[in-house]
Amino acid sequence: MKLKLNLYPAAPDMETKIDKILKEALAGRASLIEVAYGPASDSVKKRILNFLNKKEIRRLYSRLEKTDKGWGRIYLHFRRE
Repeated sequence: MKLKLNLYPAAPDMETKIDKILKEALAGRASLIEVAYGPASDSVKKRILNFLNKKEIRRLYSRLEKTDKGWGRIYLHFRRE
């Protein structure tokens, strides 16, 4: 199962939206989350990455993949045992 989250335009409650979709992915045993932040500034990207690299959030997913060409996206991969 693949989940998508569109954060464009940037909203002040981005962290809560990301946290909500992470919990949904864990409950539904998703294999991938796509976080699209669009052609936003680097500060938005840094804000998202800083949240995802927190210790308690980082242990929830197995791999993070970034794309910067055109429409910015971050992919979170989950490893299931």
